[in-house]
Amino acid sequence: MACTRYLRQVKSEFSDDGCLTMDYTKLTLRICGWSSIWMGMVFLVYPEWYIELEGATTDNMAWLRNLGAALVAVNGVGALLAARDPQQERALYDVVMLASVLETVALGWSTATWEFTATEEIFVTGPLALALLVSIALVALRPKTRSDEHV
Repeated sequence: MACTRYLRQVKSEFSDDGCLTMDYTKLTLRICGWSSIWMGMVFLVYPEWYIELEGATTDNMAWLRNLGAALVAVNGVGALLAARDPQQERALYDVVMLASVLETVALGWSTATWEFTATEEIFVTGPLALALLVSIALVALRPKTRSDEHV
């Protein structure tokens, strides 16, 4: 049996016809979810390590821990739950997408005005670049509803 690969699909998980596929929406949600859990846990559990890595002061450690909690809960766990069935979990997908876009805009703004005490720019601009890519992908790959198809 030949497997059909549709636009917006990559090989990754079994579909109804026995073929191994996963759409880009699920892939984007999983990248968002796992990267957010990883960064969020660093910020939440051991912010001192990240602060030392980026050459910053400890003045804003509480803000970093709070951001870590939000990253783990909303962008991390929320994205992984939505990845199970993005169409069915459209409201959760939208919350994850909104959080990602707003956090990316905030990080971009803070980077443009350099509101950081960090001295190693790559540890600010690197996460910004990844957040920007994920946010763009979340917006571009947002699941359509039946009402969206008629517009």
